Amino acid sequence: MSGTRKLATLAALLLAAAMSACTSNGDGGSGGGGGGGSIDGSSSGGGPSNGGNGPTNITQGGNPVTGHFVCTTGARAYGDVTTAVGANGLVGGPLSTLLTSLGGTTAVTLLNSVTQPDNVIDGKLSTYATFALTAGLIQGTLDSVDLSVLFPPGTTVPAGKYAVYGLSFPNGTVNLSLLNSVTVATYLNNVQQESNTLTSTLLLGLLGQGAITEPAVWLGVKTTKPYDRATVLLTPGVISADVGDAMHVYELCVDGTLQ
Repeated sequence: MSGTRKLATLAALLLAAAMSACTSNGDGGSGGGGGGGSIDGSSSGGGPSNGGNGPTNITQGGNPVTGHFVCTTGARAYGDVTTAVGANGLVGGPLSTLLTSLGGTTAVTLLNSVTQPDNVIDGKLSTYATFALTAGLIQGTLDSVDLSVLFPPGTTVPAGKYAVYGLSFPNGTVNLSLLNSVTVATYLNNVQQESNTLTSTLLLGLLGQGAITEPAVWLGVKTTKPYDRATVLLTPGVISADVGDAMHVYELCVDGTLQ
């Protein structure tokens, strides 16, 4: 088997394993952080968990909306949602093609750079996925480390709903100084629909100068277009950064209120 074919096979197997493991049925472990209660949209739901706490940066049609976001419904309300780790806004086949061109080591490193991804679809605001930055991962072709929530085939979140993630930065300004930006983007059939990006400077303005250890900023969009995938993208500003605990990502909220 040729070297190129071996890399293609390795990338495909790694992606298949990651996407198979990242299902809504796993508990994904747990993390620290504030809040609790169910936000899965079921009859047993415990109502808003974050109480409108924390800065909010949400846009609608590219324009900022006002108020503090209260998360009321998680992605599980739409059925058997799954998660996938990616880069450059790519998942599935397009990502496999990109990773094949970069080699098997890059594929393994990328898929290991987000741990406990299912915590963003477990219906709890007390758990989170952890993003890590590894020196050498972002090497020209890869611009970002991503985590996507994928909705079941044929299922879309309609316009007028939300795609909002809770974020925190465990080491506060230390980690923020290594970042370029964080983006939340929606996709339909792998075509980007809407996005909202916060630079490290804007994040500092929202979070202040202290260490942030709880879901502290709500970033995303109030949609004007339907979507079947919502992705959070972490873009480092320092190529040589090696941070094992760079960002925590909490539940994907598909609905909520602004207070």
